[in-house]
Amino acid sequence: MPINMTDYKMIIHERIYNVLQIMIDFGNEPIEDRNTPKPKFIDAVYIDEDGVIRTMHDAAECFQFIRKMEV
Repeated sequence: MPINMTDYKMIIHERIYNVLQIMIDFGNEPIEDRNTPKPKFIDAVYIDEDGVIRTMHDAAECFQFIRKMEV
């Protein structure tokens, strides 16, 4: 299920983008009751520098999200 991320900016590969939504992939590892599953991959829909809507799939540790500042 997609997660609305329009209140956040996405930082990946030293670039900042306006992110629209993400989907988190936890992989196929079994989930143990005591452990919180960690995301393996993220699929992101974002707006690039040219204003074009793009998608990206990468390892979860490559992504950072920061809340947009309200003016």
